[in-house]
Amino acid sequence: MEKLVLVIVEAAIELVPKSIRNHPAVRAYAAKRGKRPEEVLLDRSYHHAAMRKLREAEQRGRPDISHFILLEALGSPLNKCGMLELYVQTRSGHVIWINPETRLPRIYERFKGLIEKLYEEPIVEADGRILLKLEEKKLSELIKEVDPDIRILLSEDGKPMKWSEFGKIITSRRKPLVMIGGFPRGGFHEETIRNADEIISLWPEPLEAWVIATRVISITEQALKIGEKF
Repeated sequence: MEKLVLVIVEAAIELVPKSIRNHPAVRAYAAKRGKRPEEVLLDRSYHHAAMRKLREAEQRGRPDISHFILLEALGSPLNKCGMLELYVQTRSGHVIWINPETRLPRIYERFKGLIEKLYEEPIVEADGRILLKLEEKKLSELIKEVDPDIRILLSEDGKPMKWSEFGKIITSRRKPLVMIGGFPRGGFHEETIRNADEIISLWPEPLEAWVIATRVISITEQALKIGEKF
């Protein structure tokens, strides 16, 4: 295996939708942060009342899910060995590429500020290196660019598979792509399902997205015997 490509799909990351920008909760939150309503990320912790009438509201306003996953992935031995490629496909219709050497803010509010800046200026650089890049892009377009030799979607509704078998499938491929949902509840959109070669379940019950991401990375590390190479 050359690299594992991990994609957080349908991530609950988006700027506050136009339909609720005038809601008192949204306006108060934006004013407190010294920004306009259209410049802040939708966040259920602050915008719960305003989100009640949004379509698919239960799947939206959770940037923290992607934050948890990315912190775990970037800090992993797999990433430190140069064997991990990370993307976030957002429900706003964008794809975020994360440089594997990026050190994301540990504090959630600072992370949100970074992503909000990314929506304004789609490239974040430091010391002449691109750390984050945001582009308008469909999942199918991203997959075509990445060119994986297998596309796996993880879902509790998928085919049950033992971890050891999953590890063998991943590590026997040149460039496997694994998709993990970046939203709190509900099912995947049809487009996401169409872009998967296999839909696999690693646990009989729903698990938090960051827990699944950690298991995928750990299973891959163990299958590659990364912990025995130092």
